[in-house]
Formats: sequence, structure tokens, C-alpha cells
Amino acid sequence: MNSLSARDLPWHDARTLTPEERAAITRSIQQFQLGEGSNGRRLLERGQEYAKAVDDPLFTAALARFVEEEQRHSWYLARFMEVQGIPVLRKHWVDTVFRGLRGLAGLELSLTVPVTAELTAVHYYRALRSATNSVILRAISTKILEDEGAHLKFQASMLARLASKRPLALQRLMSVLHRLFLLGTIVIVWVEHQNVFKAARYDFGRLKSETLRGFHDFDSARREGIARSNAKGRRNPLPSP
Repeated sequence: MNSLSARDLPWHDARTLTPEERAAITRSIQQFQLGEGSNGRRLLERGQEYAKAVDDPLFTAALARFVEEEQRHSWYLARFMEVQGIPVLRKHWVDTVFRGLRGLAGLELSLTVPVTAELTAVHYYRALRSATNSVILRAISTKILEDEGAHLKFQASMLARLASKRPLALQRLMSVLHRLFLLGTIVIVWVEHQNVFKAARYDFGRLKSETLRGFHDFDSARREGIARSNAKGRRNPLPSP
């Protein structure tokens, strides 16, 4: 399947949501639109610091593109909501908590928090794509899903680079803690967005099992990246300071 670009999306679709569809998705899509719209300022600042430390200017550029694509998702959803007469949110407690967590520590945590959100978002957008008969909403969901798949690969690579110098025991502990954080996030996503999942015939068990399967794949890719990074480091050791 060819990847959709923004101009390929069927913005001409003027179908109005039914009352049942609107009731199922309004509160949910408002939250996701808000969450996708982060400016990524602190993440980019930490990325710039890391890029300088390891002398890798391409790192910052890749990180900036990731943030830009997330903001584009927010714009897609906002445009759909405007056509449907759904107001945007300015604040929500879930978004506030996740933004606060991203601001607590360094670059690794700043990347881990959005990874956790995206692992659940993949299943949310699959459900959203099936929750209504809206042509444009289905196309938007498909486009975001394509981007999220690439984002998770990018983030696995970035987190592998950051974790590669850590002791193996600490790497394993971080993986366990990430999984626990993800489990809590799955519960929150289900509580806040269950109307969308139910409209798409998802139950909590399916959301949990499929999200954890995605985490296993992500964690495997991260560990493979760590192994490659360590092997490269042995072949090309860094000069002494």
C-alpha cells in the first residue's frame, strides 16, 4: 500500500457524524488531539545537548522531524474536529501528567514517555478507524498509523543508543519499569477511551494483549540496537577525553 501524504487525504469528505458516532468519539478524539500537539521544546533541548556531547548533528534533525510529525497529527485531528463542530481542548489531566513526566528527567525518560503513549496509540487509531463510517477519519487514522510505525522504530534506535553504555542489569531493570509504566497507561487509555474501543469491538483483554505484544517487539528492537551499538563501539572506540 502506498503511503498517504497530507494532500492525499480526502478532505472533501463532508459526511457528518451520526449522533451515535459523535457520542462515541468526541471526548476521546479531543484528548488525543491535545496530546499529539506538544511542541517538544524540552525534548529538543535535551536532544541538542546529547548531540553536542556525542558530536552528532543529525540526531537533533531526526528528533525535530519526529516532533513535527506528531504536531501534524494534531493538526489533522483538529481540522476534522472543526468540520464536525467538535471543540478542541486546552487542558486535560492525562496530558498534564504525561507532559510533567517528560519534564522530570533527561533525554531517555523524555523519549520513553512518548514511546509508551504510542504503543497504546497504535491500537487506539486502529479502533478509531473502525469506530465510524467517516471516510476522512479513516484516512487520517491510517496515515497516523503509518507514521507511528516509523516513529517506534526511530525511538527504539534512539533509546538503544542512550542505553548502550549502561550495565546489563540496569538495562533489564529499565525494561521492567517501562513495562509496568505501560501497564498503567493501558488501564488509563481503556478508562478514558473505552467508547471508541467498544465501537470497534475491542475489549480490555485484547487491548492489553496486543499492546504488550507491541512492547515485546519494541523492546526486542531496542536490545538488538544496543548490541549493534556496543559492537560498533568495540570496533571504533571513542578517543580518550
